[in-house]
Amino acid sequence: MYTLSTLLERLQSVSQARLISSGYGLWMVWSGSFNNAVGHTLRDHGLVQLVEDPCQSFWVSFNPEVFRALAKLQIWAKLNPLPLFCQVFPVTSLVGYDMNLSVSVPREIARQQAGVAEDLEVLLHPKVAEGVRAVNGLSFGPSVTMQGLSNLGWAPLVVDQGLDYSSPANWYGVIRPLGRLGEREAIAGWRAFFSEVQGVFQRLNIKYLADDAQGFVIFPLESYRQMRLYCVEISTLLADLKTTQRAYWPCVFALTEQRGMSFSMDLPHRMGVDWNRMTPDFLHMRYRDGYALYDAFKVNELSYGSDQESLDSWCNVSIRQADGQSGQGTIEMPLPRRWLAGSAKECYYCGLKNHTAAHCPSKGLPPFRAAVWTALGERNLSDMAMAFKSLDEGADPAKVLAQTATLLGGKGVDADLVRAIFAIGSPYQLGMLPIIQRIKNREWPVEPEQLNPEEPWPLADAYAALVAGEGEKAKESLRAVSAKAGRSFEAACLEGFVSLEADDHHMAQFYWQEATRLGETNVQQGYVQFLQARLREMAGEYREALGLYRQALMGSSKWLEPTYREGVCMVKMGFTGQSLDIFADLVNREPMFFNRILVDSEIDRGRVHVLSGLWEPWNEAQARAKIVGLKVVSQLKELPQWFEEDHAFRAPAQAHLERMEALANTENFVAYREVGRGMDGFTLEMQKQIDEEIKRIKERVGDYAQRLREVQYEAGWFPFPKLLRDFNRDFNFCVKRINWVMTQPLRKADNFRIARRHVPEIEQHLISLSKRLVSLRIVRDSTLFAMILGKNFVWIEVVGLALALLTIPVLLYYSSKIASNWIVEGILAQKWAFQKGLIFLVTLFALGLASMLSVMSFEKKKKKLFEADAERRAERKKNAKPAAKRPAPPAAGAPKALEAKAGAKDSAKPGAKPPAKPAVKAPAKK
Repeated sequence: MYTLSTLLERLQSVSQARLISSGYGLWMVWSGSFNNAVGHTLRDHGLVQLVEDPCQSFWVSFNPEVFRALAKLQIWAKLNPLPLFCQVFPVTSLVGYDMNLSVSVPREIARQQAGVAEDLEVLLHPKVAEGVRAVNGLSFGPSVTMQGLSNLGWAPLVVDQGLDYSSPANWYGVIRPLGRLGEREAIAGWRAFFSEVQGVFQRLNIKYLADDAQGFVIFPLESYRQMRLYCVEISTLLADLKTTQRAYWPCVFALTEQRGMSFSMDLPHRMGVDWNRMTPDFLHMRYRDGYALYDAFKVNELSYGSDQESLDSWCNVSIRQADGQSGQGTIEMPLPRRWLAGSAKECYYCGLKNHTAAHCPSKGLPPFRAAVWTALGERNLSDMAMAFKSLDEGADPAKVLAQTATLLGGKGVDADLVRAIFAIGSPYQLGMLPIIQRIKNREWPVEPEQLNPEEPWPLADAYAALVAGEGEKAKESLRAVSAKAGRSFEAACLEGFVSLEADDHHMAQFYWQEATRLGETNVQQGYVQFLQARLREMAGEYREALGLYRQALMGSSKWLEPTYREGVCMVKMGFTGQSLDIFADLVNREPMFFNRILVDSEIDRGRVHVLSGLWEPWNEAQARAKIVGLKVVSQLKELPQWFEEDHAFRAPAQAHLERMEALANTENFVAYREVGRGMDGFTLEMQKQIDEEIKRIKERVGDYAQRLREVQYEAGWFPFPKLLRDFNRDFNFCVKRINWVMTQPLRKADNFRIARRHVPEIEQHLISLSKRLVSLRIVRDSTLFAMILGKNFVWIEVVGLALALLTIPVLLYYSSKIASNWIVEGILAQKWAFQKGLIFLVTLFALGLASMLSVMSFEKKKKKLFEADAERRAERKKNAKPAAKRPAPPAAGAPKALEAKAGAKDSAKPGAKPPAKPAVKAPAKK
């Protein structure tokens, strides 16, 4: 439940009222987010929002326009769910001496509580009956009671839905320049200023009369919205001209309600104001009109105001720049009026009045025209406005069809605009029918890629005859095909088009209803519903058209065309405020609808209001595109710093950024949105590319580090470290580069590019080290084999000599007992020669046996030796104490040997090991 008093407590406090007047208070309660269409409708009827909470607000009206606004909302609620509780009661409007507006509400009403209604619910106080009766078609319902409301006899508002509740409020505006218009300076200044004012009139579609003699310019304003836009535009123009000192001339401005006054040049004299006492450059109006602009303008008293003031007294207003609020802008896009003029009915296919459906230039156009909107999205709005102006000036009513045909096949901005005008109705134009049978997806929308291959079509001759404007021939061909093959969905649709071009809308409706029964797929049903909805729209039956458009949308939820037609129907009905929300949502979902709205002639009734409603998204997109454009320029400069010319990513990225730069400088909503989305995706893609490249660099450098460890380990067994000067130079080079890559932040462009250059250099030097390592392995293995061979030879030699020393004396001793032993005698006679021979034989035997044993056990001992060394290294690493923290440690996984100083010399001094000697130092003990 929500309490009204919580809102009223936030109102401006008026201790002493300057103006007191009766009025109507409107209390609204809703759930969720506030429907902006409600706010547009209320403001279009002159209501002023005084205070708002997240789910409730309080408005005030000085006249019965509040009831017309609520009647519109009730009609709107019949078409759209609107959970909103509204209560209207009489209030006393108070204006303080500071010109702030407040209200006085009876205590029993202020204490009320209310909840959110399931649908729109409007309750009226019995004392507002007179105001309700003042509006034809409105009445009171039976009294109701609700929990939380005061027991005052609240009654619902009863609305006759057949009536038009457009606001009858209208005004006359007058502009009068100061000075003597007979003087040259005054004439030149007024003409320069009035040329700027004419631009405002053109944008707002205001007609005017000018009295050159007295200098008065008078013009009508037909609604609250137009009056608000005029005040904003004039105030903004004045502020701009006064700031730039361009074409400025002081003038007085006044607005007054028409109230039956005729639109003639004596109007300024009948307004009852003293023109000579009005303050220049301020908008003068009645207080009740000034407070209708209270949310955007500040109300000021006139310096000559009398003591007896009322809401009908004169005041002036100024835009609330001091409060951080500015006026609502509008988009300037005048349509070519000569192209839109005509005496015929609106064409079913394009909506223009200068031709009939049978002669519409759109009949020969293809069904898919997305390229038209793409081309229009690359045009500047200023160029589009100039092209429309050129089309208007060069239009010839007698040759408009020929000119259209020429432009549809031409080039340039004007040709793009004409193609866009005729592309708006592509879903219900004749060119869509031949592809219906080829569609293979289940829902709209349909793309050219979603069509089956083209096959012979029995209705091709009838269709060609209709396109050529030969309706009778098309009808005969249709009957012949139907008699032979029976009725089909395409035949019923085509016969509906034949009746349409014969201006028989009743029969067209009949045939399309028949097609509804014959349609088998959701695509066919949605298509024929769309055709019927368009037919109802052309007949002015907008509610029926809305129902059919929504049925088509229910079958194809992603299809935006029915939603757009719904917004157009709302404009045609006069519900411009509700259409703004529809169009804003469409523009947010698909930016190309922005340009469609700009060139659509069928929203002419509320065109100014719609374009003013699109000002906010346009302004936001423009501001964001400006920011993104600076980012594009920055990225264009950074791209060569990150990627060199031979990189695969650079060429497509360069092309994309150049296109984004062109779009950022294009004055078009589609371009603004596309550059925003394009740069969001590009930034992510570039960041992804850099991350992947950094990952690849680190992985490759990690592999190089592992290979360098292996090289270090292999070279550590080399027994002659002083001979490794060239090897040490290459090794230290790799150490420096790997340590640099591992320790530097690679997310800086300069470091990134240097790291990419270091990777192939490291690989090249590693290849060189690998080649040198082959020679080192040969020397290492040869040395190890020689050591094993020497070891085996020594112990075999020692054993052989020992055995010889023990065996020979024993043999000699026992041989001496044998008589006439010539062997012993010979040995004794040549004992020194025998000893030499024996030592030689033992040495030769030891050498041979040692060589054989060394060859047989070399690989086994080498493997065992390396494995034992690896175990000792692992054990030392495991038992080693954690190293102290250093400011910039090497990257995880970097070998210890890679911590060599960057300034190490390439070669070692004689007698001293090189700076990176850990890689080549032979182990002390293996």
